[in-house]
Amino acid sequence: MLTIHDLEVRFDVAGDDTAVFGRMFADHIRRWSQARDCERSRRREMERERSLGDQDTAPGEVDW
Repeated sequence: MLTIHDLEVRFDVAGDDTAVFGRMFADHIRRWSQARDCERSRRREMERERSLGDQDTAPGEVDW
């Protein structure tokens, strides 16, 4: 895990800086959230597939 303790962001834009920053921030958070959700889904799927191989077979059953 990576923890950022100090982060400074600077940008130059023409017009209302607050509105521009708000749009940029919302877009960034949306993309970050989508990437996080995709990663979580991928990990769940990997765990599900991994657990399929961990199932024990009952005595007398064939383990293919």
